[in-house]
Amino acid sequence: MPQVQIAELGSIGLAPDAIPQDLPPNAWTGGRNVVFRDGTVQRVKGHVQFSNTPAVTPYYVTPYQTATARFWVHAGTAAVYADDGATLTDITGTAPTGTAADRWSGGTLNGVLVMNNGVDVPTFWGGDTGVNLATLTAWDANWRAACIRPWRKQLVALDVTKSGTRYPHMVKTSSSALPGAIPATWDEADASADTYETDLAETPDKLIDAMPMGDMLVVYKERSRYALQYIGFPDVIRPQRLPGEVGMLARGCGVQTPMGHVVLAPGDVVIHSGQETRSILTGKYRRMLFATLDSTNYARSFVTANPERAEVWICYPEAGQTNCTRAIIWNWESNTLGTRDLDNATYGAFGQINYTAGNTWDVDADSWDSDSSAWDADEYAQTSARLLLSQSAPLIALADSGSTFAGTDFASYVEKSGMTFGEPDRVKLLRSITPRIEAPSGTVLTFTVGAAMDAEQAPTIQGTATYTVGTTRKADVFASGRFLYLKIGSTSGAPWRLMSLSADVEPMGEF
Repeated sequence: MPQVQIAELGSIGLAPDAIPQDLPPNAWTGGRNVVFRDGTVQRVKGHVQFSNTPAVTPYYVTPYQTATARFWVHAGTAAVYADDGATLTDITGTAPTGTAADRWSGGTLNGVLVMNNGVDVPTFWGGDTGVNLATLTAWDANWRAACIRPWRKQLVALDVTKSGTRYPHMVKTSSSALPGAIPATWDEADASADTYETDLAETPDKLIDAMPMGDMLVVYKERSRYALQYIGFPDVIRPQRLPGEVGMLARGCGVQTPMGHVVLAPGDVVIHSGQETRSILTGKYRRMLFATLDSTNYARSFVTANPERAEVWICYPEAGQTNCTRAIIWNWESNTLGTRDLDNATYGAFGQINYTAGNTWDVDADSWDSDSSAWDADEYAQTSARLLLSQSAPLIALADSGSTFAGTDFASYVEKSGMTFGEPDRVKLLRSITPRIEAPSGTVLTFTVGAAMDAEQAPTIQGTATYTVGTTRKADVFASGRFLYLKIGSTSGAPWRLMSLSADVEPMGEF
């Protein structure tokens, strides 16, 4: 001391579960609206409205592409719309009867969009805006399925109800469909079709969802998993229970990544590679997540990916909230955890967008005076793929775009408590912080400092100072105690990156 250098401030990320005094100097105990990329702490980008304003509150959003058009389809409780970037078209057909709590499932099979809300007969759409969604051909009108997913050339139904009798462990597959068509039969007794039906009843927990992994389909129950392997006639499919007691918290709480499946499970978030399963939160964010996850509306949680950023977003409603108000953002390249506020998000999906649907002055919610997107812009072209979030506003938002949340400024910060600088028994005087920050000239950040005398105590705030990029060399702050506290953040829309800092710290003694 007195000058202590702390480098690579973005290499570890947030770890609010950890004992602050045990963390490395470049780890953070808390934060808001920050991510960690390229060894730096970064303010998250905002979001802007994508394309047309939804006519209903969207509880499901999915990309869908035909040979001639690209759509984003969204579903409300009583209507379904297709948006091609220019026109919003009602494709509902028979109105759905589910509620906001009934989670949609589906996907694209052989170029045909399949949608299912778990309450009504599943539907399909072929991309013709002059033709509405139709009930799934060959599906018995007296059947229902909690979840339907495409796999190979087949559809897979989970948790099936037949004529009022529920089979919660049933997995049922259709026949293989021809290109551009939907399956011709679901009859498991048809010897000419590669249909299949079984009950995965070895474990008592209910079926939740399914995702492909290589040649397999991994079926997730609440606390267990099964792998389905297509083997052809006569047995068609071979099921195998996977080791462990890891399942999925709710439908839509898993996503595929190059690293494997990332799944929000009861009590943890895990990555399942097919060979092993490991937690990505333990020791960092697991306790915090489940302490703040709303116990009533937990099933409104969802997990989505932002591959352009090598990120997975674990989105969940905080205590007292109905829809998702917070996302934990895991970067699989840096293995760091960040966090972001959500504006009552209901679903998320990644897919290609139309250039004209989001990259116009009309949809830019930031004013000319505050718009800083050119400083750190993520431009996109005709074939760009982006993360979209549906919100209860109603709104469909283009994530990681702009500097505000659809026109509203938001605060961003990182904080660190329990700093001992290698001498936990000595009282220390913190006199200034010299940061290395990238941001537009004139950007103002606030430095807040404090301290505690005992490790179990919350820090007492002792001072603040402002730091203006391009003008200020250091933040003159004063705090004394055994365990120091630092918070760095802003409330403006300007982007910033924090790379390293130097702290002027002087030991004062043991008392």
